[in-house]
Amino acid sequence: MRIIASGEIDACLEDRAVLETLRHAYRSNTIAPRTSPIPIDRPDHLTGTLSLQPAWTDFAAQGDVSRGYVGCALSLDLPEQPGLASSLYLLFSGSGGQPVALLDGMRLNAWRTSALHALAAGYLSREDTSRLLVIGDDPRLPRLVSAYAEVRNLSSVLLAGTSQGTRSRIGGLAALRDVHVGETGDIRTALDGADMVCIAGLDHQAGHLDALAALDPPAGCHIDVLDPLAPLPELLLQEARLFTSDLAAPPLTGLEWAADMKELTRGSKAGRRYYGQRTLFLPGSGTGLADHALAAHIFLKT
Repeated sequence: MRIIASGEIDACLEDRAVLETLRHAYRSNTIAPRTSPIPIDRPDHLTGTLSLQPAWTDFAAQGDVSRGYVGCALSLDLPEQPGLASSLYLLFSGSGGQPVALLDGMRLNAWRTSALHALAAGYLSREDTSRLLVIGDDPRLPRLVSAYAEVRNLSSVLLAGTSQGTRSRIGGLAALRDVHVGETGDIRTALDGADMVCIAGLDHQAGHLDALAALDPPAGCHIDVLDPLAPLPELLLQEARLFTSDLAAPPLTGLEWAADMKELTRGSKAGRRYYGQRTLFLPGSGTGLADHALAAHIFLKT
């Protein structure tokens, strides 16, 4: 069994190939059942969570077991450890059943997350999208902005509430060599000129996202929600055309979801219906299918 560390993952991947790997995955018949998180009691009435995301090739439909894999993402989220959950990905041979690779799940998560959001943006944002506004901070932002630049010809990236370290990493991206990268504290004015808005996470300094209470992007804007806990305005959720990764388990109930990634990639449902429509993408928690495809891609490339 090979152990594939974060450096090897970065060395063998590039945005275009990862995007196409996920596009093919959502068009495939890969089986990705949902599992319930397992609670782990901690002191002081706190609770951690162990999550498993299994997926495997549809061997029965394929008619043989000579090709394909069985995989499972394992993530551990403890209340004493802030930030992203720690994770691993275990990949098994579909023919012999032996484990073939153990991957750094956190780096896999960064590449998968960026590709998923960028793939959605490719279907949902206007083709002439060039001005990106990022609200909040997240360590995956440099990876995500690089992936955005693969699907849209960006000319301007404005960062609001993003840490200095994240800003520096974004400014140094090769994909943004000819792109203006700046920062702003005036989100309301920046929104007026934005073609796409990424809601990334909490404001780095303030520690909250109060600015979202009055979030009113212009007509035709695409809103990409990276932070699943972001307090989105009810009016925006009612007026925008909503999309998610898997309609079998939408992230919010009581809303009218237009389509998921399988329907978008297969062309069975439309994305943006007209130029001035506002679209919003909020993925759910089920990522087994995308992780399985990307882990197999990395295994074959290393």
